[in-house]
Amino acid sequence: MALESSVLQPGAARESRDRDLVTRIRAEYDDMPGLNLTLPQASRLFNVDADTCTRALVRLVAAGVLSVDEGSFVRRGGRRQRLGRGRG
Repeated sequence: MALESSVLQPGAARESRDRDLVTRIRAEYDDMPGLNLTLPQASRLFNVDADTCTRALVRLVAAGVLSVDEGSFVRRGGRRQRLGRGRG
């Protein structure tokens, strides 16, 4: 029955996949608060095409979960950790 509804309603199936991806991405950022990813990195990590990844990341930015810092998506309130700074 689920297969039939996804075939009959492709928009609904895509929406469901997008929601699942948003949940997965949010969980990764919750588990790794210092995580910062560019769009290509996120697309590879989550094994989705750039358009699908963009939709999910934009939803998380709009929800206030993520922000964009110098082209990387980071957990809101967090900042990118820059390599080489503060090391002696």
